[in-house]
Amino acid sequence: MIKNFTKFITAIWQNLLSVILFISGIALIDIGAFYFNFIVGFIATGVSLVIMAVTLDKEGME
Repeated sequence: MIKNFTKFITAIWQNLLSVILFISGIALIDIGAFYFNFIVGFIATGVSLVIMAVTLDKEGME
């Protein structure tokens, strides 16, 4: 029972974390398109967050 519950919580946390990372990455890319001075920082951070989200999602499928 406890093992199933822990597995369930871990699965929800991994899915939620990759969704949060993906949405924040997309938001930073969108914000970066409007700020000329910070465009490199926002885009680099946004792309890295999107890559982290996709990596987490792919690792969870295995």
